[in-house]
Amino acid sequence: MAKKIPDTLAPATWPRWPAGPEGQSLMLSAARFQADMLQTALRGQIEALSFMKNRSEQHLQLWEDLLASDYARDGFDLYCAFWRNAFQDYAEEAERFTQIGADLATQTAKRVSEEQEEFTGKVARQIAM
Repeated sequence: MAKKIPDTLAPATWPRWPAGPEGQSLMLSAARFQADMLQTALRGQIEALSFMKNRSEQHLQLWEDLLASDYARDGFDLYCAFWRNAFQDYAEEAERFTQIGADLATQTAKRVSEEQEEFTGKVARQIAM
């Protein structure tokens, strides 16, 4: 028989929870949640970097077009078109980024909820036995 090590931090009135396979599934659930958060963070960084790469290329193209234009009016039109496109791109990217975050949060919440229900069922079956 294994020795029980008393937990001095938990009062004696706390219920004793099963620590068998359910404890393992709880830990795996927490690890999956952390993996989802890391995946979300890395995906966000990839999206942001690809957007910034695209905007930097467009900025470079603006300067090339400005240097190639012969008239000041052409330069002003190029400059206004650049900023109009930039604001539109930033708005579209913000919407896209928000949608990606919402989709990932929905998937994660759904999976955590399913795992919690499964865990609660296992604990209830074990207690009923």
